[in-house]
Amino acid sequence: MMHTIPLSTLSTTTQYSLVGLLIGLLLITVIVLIKPMPKNAKYAAMGIMLAVFSMFTLTLYQSFHSQLQWDQTVVDFKVPLYSQTLPTSDIDLQGAFIADLSVEQGLQPKWRNNGVGLPGYSLGWFTLNNDQKALLSVTESKQVIVLPTHQDYVIMVSVDQPRQMLAELHQQQ
Repeated sequence: MMHTIPLSTLSTTTQYSLVGLLIGLLLITVIVLIKPMPKNAKYAAMGIMLAVFSMFTLTLYQSFHSQLQWDQTVVDFKVPLYSQTLPTSDIDLQGAFIADLSVEQGLQPKWRNNGVGLPGYSLGWFTLNNDQKALLSVTESKQVIVLPTHQDYVIMVSVDQPRQMLAELHQQQ
C-alpha cells in the first residue's frame, strides 16, 4: 500500500517572491530584446533567460504538488527539481524525528550547495552546521521532519501535520 503525505505549500510571501523574480526575469528579457547587440549574443542571452525562467516557473508550479510517498519497497521524495526515489531500506524510517531548526543549531542549513533559497523556502542540497549533507524542502523551520538515510545525507521536509506524518513513518517498520 502506497502512503502519501503532501509537503507544506509555499507561504504567500514566498509565492510573491517567486512571482517577483519571474517578473524581473521578464523585464531583463525585454531589455535584452531592445538593446542593440550582435545576434549571436542576443540568441545566447535569450536562451539563458528562457532556461532560467522555465526553471523558476517549474519550481513554482511543482511546489504545489510536492509530496513524500512510500511503501514497503521505495520512498519517493517528489519536489521541484530535486526529486529522489530511494529503496525503503536506504531510509531509517524509525530514526525519523521532528526538529525545530531555530533551536537545533547543528541541523540549520549553513551552505546551499545546489538549490533555491528564497524567503520562506529552502529547496535542494545544503550543508548543515554539523557538516552533514541534506536534501531540503523546507518552508517552515519550526517543525521539520528529518529523515536519516543510510547514505551520506538526511532528507528534511516541512509538512502541515508533522506529528501525524512521523507516526505514519514509524508504523512502517
